[in-house]
Amino acid sequence: MKEPISEQINCIPGSNSRINRQREYIIRITGIVLISIISVFVDYGYSHSESGFLKCFIVSVARTALIWNGSMAIIEFSINRFSMFRETLKLVIFQVFALSALVLIVETAEIYAVENYLLIALGHSSKVALYIGSVIITFMISSFYASASFFIQWKENLLRTQALEKANLEARYDTLRNQVNPHFLFNSFNTLLILVADNPEASRYVESISEIMRYMLQSRDKESVLLRDELKIAMDYVFIQQSRFGEKLKIEFVVPDNYLHFGIPPLAIQMLLENAIKHNVVSKDDPLSIKVYIFDKEYVVVENTIKPKIDLEPSTGVGLENIRNRYLHLTGKDIVIKREINRFVVMLPLFELSI
Repeated sequence: MKEPISEQINCIPGSNSRINRQREYIIRITGIVLISIISVFVDYGYSHSESGFLKCFIVSVARTALIWNGSMAIIEFSINRFSMFRETLKLVIFQVFALSALVLIVETAEIYAVENYLLIALGHSSKVALYIGSVIITFMISSFYASASFFIQWKENLLRTQALEKANLEARYDTLRNQVNPHFLFNSFNTLLILVADNPEASRYVESISEIMRYMLQSRDKESVLLRDELKIAMDYVFIQQSRFGEKLKIEFVVPDNYLHFGIPPLAIQMLLENAIKHNVVSKDDPLSIKVYIFDKEYVVVENTIKPKIDLEPSTGVGLENIRNRYLHLTGKDIVIKREINRFVVMLPLFELSI
């Protein structure tokens, strides 16, 4: 989950977050006070009213604080909801409508307070001036926070892209250094298939290994693949593991055909299946159950029961971090991870894939 904009501003690399947080609060409070004082004289005509400066100031502070903090909340929500770089139009439209609604609600409340609490009669032109002033204040505040968040996300994406490029180069180097000749490898599989032709179980086992190896070679330079292809390889992987564990391992795939055209990073599901088997007990007394299914029409979910191995080394979390980084790079969306008492759930966002 993304941090609020004020927290993002405080976490710019090289800055002291506590000092920046205090600075942001000081700027916000100072801005609210200064704008409120100016508004008392400009909007309410304090010098010509009998309401008293304190009452006028209270109403003005309430209006300014609501607009300032409300604008921050709207900007934070919209940036968390929409990708700034891939859904720019949706982001702008939502912000314009939401901020306009905020101004309308706050100004309607302010006009009521001015006429009934401050006892200042407002003409049509004065009310229009209040709305215009609030619009100016609102978009000044929102433009500051939106610009700060844009800069931070742009910088994070740049650093993330550089890190992924470096990791990709290192992975390619390792592949070249440790590469087994694919032709030799698959010729060997074909020969092995001939040798075990009279054993259907062994033949299927060899074919599954061959398909997984072929898929890994074909998808190593791809950023995304069809969910259909990913599930096929995941099922080959499941067959291999169930040949090993038998009834101790129960895996169910519930994915309707109308979702198979969506995209997903290659080997993401297989990696989650592998993690579940790696970190949990798989035995007759404690069988491991895994389910792959669609949730809310937006996610493909890998859910497994939890029974941690006693002698398991602490998890580094590299696999999940790898999947998260690939999703942030591809879609700007984060994966959802839920750890409950008896189950572990990872939700992978689906996205449209152009072939």
